[in-house]
Amino acid sequence: MAIKYILFLMLAACLSACATNPASKNNDFVLMSEKTELALGLKLAAQYNQQLPLLDEKDPLAVFVNEVGQRVAKVADRPELFYHFRVVDNATINAFALPGGHIYIHRGLLNHLNSEAELAAVLGHEIGHVTARHAVQRYTQIQGYQLGMAITSIFVPIRPGASSLTNLLAASFISGYGRDQELQADDLAIKYIPKAGYDPAAVIQLLATLKRLEEIDNKEKKDVGDKVNEYHGAFASHPETKKRIALASQQARASGNEGLINHQRMLAAVNGYPYADNPEQGAVVGQRFLHPDLNLQLKFPKRWVIKNTPQAVTARIRQKKVYFELSIKPLSKRRTASKLLESIFPKRHIENLTSSTVMGYPSAHARVKASAPHVSQAYIDATVWLKGSQAFLLFMWAPRNDVDQYESDFKSIRSSLKFYDEKKSGGIPRIALHIWKKGDSWTSLARQSNQILGRFTADRIAALNGMELTQQPKLGYIIKTVQ
Repeated sequence: MAIKYILFLMLAACLSACATNPASKNNDFVLMSEKTELALGLKLAAQYNQQLPLLDEKDPLAVFVNEVGQRVAKVADRPELFYHFRVVDNATINAFALPGGHIYIHRGLLNHLNSEAELAAVLGHEIGHVTARHAVQRYTQIQGYQLGMAITSIFVPIRPGASSLTNLLAASFISGYGRDQELQADDLAIKYIPKAGYDPAAVIQLLATLKRLEEIDNKEKKDVGDKVNEYHGAFASHPETKKRIALASQQARASGNEGLINHQRMLAAVNGYPYADNPEQGAVVGQRFLHPDLNLQLKFPKRWVIKNTPQAVTARIRQKKVYFELSIKPLSKRRTASKLLESIFPKRHIENLTSSTVMGYPSAHARVKASAPHVSQAYIDATVWLKGSQAFLLFMWAPRNDVDQYESDFKSIRSSLKFYDEKKSGGIPRIALHIWKKGDSWTSLARQSNQILGRFTADRIAALNGMELTQQPKLGYIIKTVQ
């Protein structure tokens, strides 16, 4: 009887939960009212605004993004909503939308846009997720799963609190929607862009840039020996999308109404902003890692590939199982550097433990026989130093049988550690504008920058300008470079 009653409630919900989709005009089965959708959006936005590194709303780049976003939102299918556009201040190539009109675009993606029309395309895509109520559809999918689990739980009890619907939703918005929803958002962007006065052909250039960045990332991963993962996110490069965009652009050109592009305005908007992460997160500059806020810098031998993440600085030798990691550990009580190191590793595995100083701070160094990421039987070259209530952990490791041949690299990296000096070391990489002149090439610009973005600097500067390494702009054309 209980099962029949639950099934009856589910059927009643299905019959009463159909709503006209504002974008497609079709009847959708959804389990969330617009009032609840808007309330959820406000709740999630408040959380995201506290947790994400956002540019101030009065920052010139944030003002520019909001201006373009509001222009596109005004002609979208839900113009009655209040739209909010924020810039996430990091190097990630991403953009995402929360329910009810809260849209976020990362500075890393903005750096790679080459016209105001391309910015309109990205924001139009995210507005499309809002107007088509994709968040509500996602909620309905998850809620339907949980309703199904309610029947199962009669026979198999489910642990209370095993999953949070709000948490599942929040995580899904950043990672992107399903394939059909992403494609529909593409279509809606193409619909909205010309209405807002922009050239819809900009979407083609945007897609090409994202595909190019994916290819460079894969090239770098193969070069270093990492696993290659396929890109997924806003404007994921589906062949069907490219075909439809090309057709829409042909139709727009045939009508003689190509719309605004505004190449120079987009470049001026990102000029001077960091290429990668902001100074608070440090930056990789060629074979060096600089962190102005922590007042330190490191230099790596040429064969090392360096990566900066919010959690740690990591590096490895190309095609070798030889690794580096620098991280920070908060301390809850005072202890010596040696005691801290002994608390991290079993004492019996620690060899040649010595105490000293690093940049004037108390430190300890040892070789540790233990397992490590990617190497089950490793020797770890471990250095820790204490700065106030923080411990800096610098670990380098290799397979035990091979570690001696990398000792010179480890010693070189350790000895390169010193205080950051902006006058001598320069600042973090920033976007700069350059007028293309005779004799210029992406390779020559990369050389002039001392390969500031690493082994594939030329590829990355070309991609920064929406071009292949084999393509060149016309003389006098304004481009972006990194310095």
